[in-house]
Amino acid sequence: MAIDDHYPALEPVVTIFRDTGLYAYRTLTDENDWAVAVDLEDGRVDVRIGDDGYLVEVSAISTGMFMDEEDDRRRRVLERLARISMPGIRRGMLAEHQDVDWDVEGEGIALRSQHMLPFSGAVRIPTFALNELQELNIQLRIVERQIVE
Repeated sequence: MAIDDHYPALEPVVTIFRDTGLYAYRTLTDENDWAVAVDLEDGRVDVRIGDDGYLVEVSAISTGMFMDEEDDRRRRVLERLARISMPGIRRGMLAEHQDVDWDVEGEGIALRSQHMLPFSGAVRIPTFALNELQELNIQLRIVERQIVE
């Protein structure tokens, strides 16, 4: 399937999200793939066409993690500490389908998970993604505590 074929193939996903009351839109990813994006207050959901179904990526971000720190130098040190802690967190606390990194735009930790859902399960994507986002946000709070303590 060519990249242009993915654009109309994602239309049912946009419709399903909108039918559940969530604003969804198609966008190009950094890899130049079409995706359906849903931006939520506590995270983000991206859905792309995978090899055998829909690739659903759910992200929880601790936006502005150190923004209350008034000393710029101390804030940069805390951010650096968070970034250098990521490999250990990745190895010791996360499942294979999860990843963690520093989100420059959100100035906080980004915890992501990827799942492949069958094309026949498109109607389940919003419920699945929202449940996954809730779980990721719980896990993100644990990761934050590991870093700041």
